[in-house]
Amino acid sequence: MSGGHHTHGWSRKDALTHLDSADRRKQQNPQEFWQRAKLPVGVTLAEVGAGTGFFAIPGAAGVGPSGKVYAIDVSEDLVELLRERKVERNLPNFFPVLSTTEKIPLESAIADVVLMANVLHDVPDATIAEAVRLLKPEGRFLNLDWKKTETPGGPPLEIRLTPAEAEGVLKRFGLRLDASWEFGPHHYVLEFRRIRA
Repeated sequence: MSGGHHTHGWSRKDALTHLDSADRRKQQNPQEFWQRAKLPVGVTLAEVGAGTGFFAIPGAAGVGPSGKVYAIDVSEDLVELLRERKVERNLPNFFPVLSTTEKIPLESAIADVVLMANVLHDVPDATIAEAVRLLKPEGRFLNLDWKKTETPGGPPLEIRLTPAEAEGVLKRFGLRLDASWEFGPHHYVLEFRRIRA
């Protein structure tokens, strides 16, 4: 669901090249991200646009066996890859979910934490509304995205959102900005709470 791939998502080959690269691990270390985000043990996490599981799989380790992770994507290829990784890595608390941009086939208010990583610039309002629908009242919504500056790799500058622009988009969906932080050299994170159903 990132970088101009929103209708059918990434192919497996492109995703493994771009989304699972060693460079990306250096710049966006998923373990460091979850430590900084203070992901509690035992919660339910949903990632919308989970790709190869770059953040969602370490998230499954973070929430522990008493927690749950829904790794949601529009790419059939990548959801298949996530299913393989669930088995390979023995992750009983990890649930790959195939969605469309308009509908995520999960119940409302199931998640304590929802993550969208590097996808906000690339998804329609319907996807954002669905992501927020998954959140419990007072649940946390994390938006990780590319800074609107020249970076090696990443989406074209003209479609990137500044933190203020991203906040403007997400506030319309009943979210209130709680905190923001820099993450690695090229990214920022905005942390919201769901304030209304």
